[in-house]
Amino acid sequence: MTKSPTPSSQSSTTPLLFGAGVGWGVLTLLFFLLFSAPSADSTQPAWFLVGINLLEIGAFFFASVLCFRNWRSSQIVSGRNVWFWIGLGLLMYTIGNVLFFIWGTVWGLDPSVSLGDFFYILSYVFLIVGMFNAVLPRRLNLEASQWLIIAGIGLGGVLLALFVKLRAVEAAWVPPALAASSAPISAELMAQTPANDLVQPTSEILAGARTAPDWVLRLDQQLEPLEGIVGLLYLIGDIILLIIAGTLLVAFWGGRFSQSWKLIAIAAFCLYIADMFFAYAVNTGTYVEGSLWEVFWTLSAVFFWLGAVVEYGVSVNSRRGSRRRRG
Repeated sequence: MTKSPTPSSQSSTTPLLFGAGVGWGVLTLLFFLLFSAPSADSTQPAWFLVGINLLEIGAFFFASVLCFRNWRSSQIVSGRNVWFWIGLGLLMYTIGNVLFFIWGTVWGLDPSVSLGDFFYILSYVFLIVGMFNAVLPRRLNLEASQWLIIAGIGLGGVLLALFVKLRAVEAAWVPPALAASSAPISAELMAQTPANDLVQPTSEILAGARTAPDWVLRLDQQLEPLEGIVGLLYLIGDIILLIIAGTLLVAFWGGRFSQSWKLIAIAAFCLYIADMFFAYAVNTGTYVEGSLWEVFWTLSAVFFWLGAVVEYGVSVNSRRGSRRRRG
């Protein structure tokens, strides 16, 4: 007959799990800092791409497991449903990362919209529901200055998103004079370029694409018209997450149970920062997988991880302390 873990044994794992999360974040940061410099052809080696994907996937997976642990515990002060939705959102993000890794790194595909995007969007929905449930039951008696801070965070997020969109329009716009002169120049350059130089990149792309199943190629073609809608959903999700994160940061600034929600708010901020960098790079045609700013995605998962660990430890210690006082 096995004994169920006692509160003391449960809380003793908190420092170990917290230290593991910090170590994962430091390892990821060092990995990026030491090896993220692209090669002469602006690409990253395959081993580096595999490494950063495994670090990100592992961080989001372990964060989701810890959130589900909070959901299963009857001692969680902030409410079990909160952590169920956050854990589900992180699990959806993990699946999205796995699909993104398979599509991009394994098969060499780069579609406008892929199957992984739908899991990413679901993750935003579930994360918003979970974080909103953390705020909703509490009557926020905020001062005017606090509301102004939240409004400023939301406005800043909207303005930054508009800036990224404007940069996309600017990058896509071609002056009429340049457009008129580009055709003969391109034709002349193509005539002077050796045939091997033109065929080689295309053959490499097709060789990578042929490794993917036919249904994947058909699915990517069918999803391509949804690029605008998917981009808009990402934008809306990022802004809502940013506003809720600002609310959490202001509302839970003090108090014994505020530390975990500060970490959750920082996690949402990291996710927003990475998404804005990604949107800017893609819209301006400068995106290179493995850029240094991608570390914010993994750091976002690490802060969700740490927030779940701190919430569990504080809740267990609080319940144990209340029983001791009643005794």
